[in-house]
Amino acid sequence: MLMLFVTALLSSCEKTEEDPNTSDRDKFLGSWRGFSTGPGGDINFNMNISASNSAPDQILMSNFDGTGSNTFIPAVVSGNSLTIPTFVGVDTIQGSGNYNSNNTLSFTFVVRDGQTVENRTATAQR
Repeated sequence: MLMLFVTALLSSCEKTEEDPNTSDRDKFLGSWRGFSTGPGGDINFNMNISASNSAPDQILMSNFDGTGSNTFIPAVVSGNSLTIPTFVGVDTIQGSGNYNSNNTLSFTFVVRDGQTVENRTATAQR
């Protein structure tokens, strides 16, 4: 009986750690007002970033660069940086971004629509 009590006591004191990538992505989550520019013209867009259930370091951006609120572009977060792996939808989008100290996001990315390749930049603020 004493052995069972000691085992239960020790296991209840076991330290659990949160995944550090989860806390990295928290600063990206929420609603953002975005503006992008490139050879195809300027785009104003409202974007929502949510946590992905697929991985603790992944986020989902809806309406990124005006792609539509039902289009969720995944990105992988590490520290203040994010990477947009190749996303294939109506257009193919790939790029990177940063969370800046002034509570803004900045992105550089490439959009391919099957005929043209467009290098774009974007910023977003809360």
